[in-house]
Amino acid sequence: MQSQTRPRQRLPDQLRGLALLGIVLVNAPFLGISGSGYDNSAIDTTLDRAVAFGVTMLAQGKFYLIFSFLFGYSALFILKEDGKIRRVIYRRRLVALLLLGIVHYVFFFVGDILVSYAILGFGLLLVFARPDQVVARVAIVVGAFTSFMLLVFAALVLAFPQPSSNSWIQNYNEVMATGNFLDQALIRIQVIPEVLPLIVVGQWGFAFVAFCLGLLAARHQFLAEPHDREKQFRRAAIWGLGLGLPLQFATTWFVLGPGRAVGEQADGFSGAAGLLGILVAPILTVGYIGAVAVISVRAPALLRSVVPAGRASLTVYLGESVLLTMAFSAWGLGLFGQLGATSVTLLAIFSWTILVLAMTLWLRRFSQGPLEAVTARYVKRPTRGL
Repeated sequence: MQSQTRPRQRLPDQLRGLALLGIVLVNAPFLGISGSGYDNSAIDTTLDRAVAFGVTMLAQGKFYLIFSFLFGYSALFILKEDGKIRRVIYRRRLVALLLLGIVHYVFFFVGDILVSYAILGFGLLLVFARPDQVVARVAIVVGAFTSFMLLVFAALVLAFPQPSSNSWIQNYNEVMATGNFLDQALIRIQVIPEVLPLIVVGQWGFAFVAFCLGLLAARHQFLAEPHDREKQFRRAAIWGLGLGLPLQFATTWFVLGPGRAVGEQADGFSGAAGLLGILVAPILTVGYIGAVAVISVRAPALLRSVVPAGRASLTVYLGESVLLTMAFSAWGLGLFGQLGATSVTLLAIFSWTILVLAMTLWLRRFSQGPLEAVTARYVKRPTRGL
């Protein structure tokens, strides 16, 4: 939510628009191939394996962190004016995200991130008024603890690999391929005990760190004038890409390299490598933010087309899941489990492109995306006694 006295910052919208592409690339295999993501049948050809390798290496675990960073960044614009009304607006925003996230999870996608953002957003309130040093220390502690836990889980997965068959994934896949709309909603509810720990372990820690870093960045207007910080962004791009890409290539090689089994057939070594990939993913995320900022300064025309998606990020994020669920589900086109990684990736890109074009046209007439407008009406409604 932006101040009415200042122009909307362009770089955050550019980052959001591109992050939405990365997010749908990661989500698509879970929506269209298997509850475990890629499976062996989806990477049967060299091209399909190469595409899956590229998506995992370049996108998985990276772009939701950009969104998390921008969530913390935008929180300052809601809460910067002290007073109860601003906190009420912020809490209402979190409640709106929670409700939308629950609907998203139950009816469309078990990998929903909005519920997590709503919960972690209340945690951000605890540090919002603290000095920079305190916020930074919280980020360091949470980041260190998360890293330690990922290392522990990687060691456990390597030492005690899971059985090759997970009944809940098999049941989930069967319902996605054959069930009606309500059947699929029910199975998503039933797999919460299996899905929730994966989301908490794999996302919550680093997401909250990104919240804190985004808050700090907003306090210092880090994204407001990227040309003033071009050297810093260039260094971030060089170091982030220079370190992050080789690390991601190495971890992905042990997950999706030639001959490696994936999905339910993956061994403990693949599982450990996947967790290590999550551990080092923030490095590449920093590189992406730096690279996009440099492009924003040097060649802003290249990013112009993604700005509408960034301005309507909530609509586009949920819209991606709706479109892909319609394509893959038995009650839609029935493509679940029928396509390889390349086709699924192309469908993901297509869904993002359609929504970018739709929001470009929509925002020529309206100031906000559809869901953004509905959410704004809820969070800004009059409050008695304040």
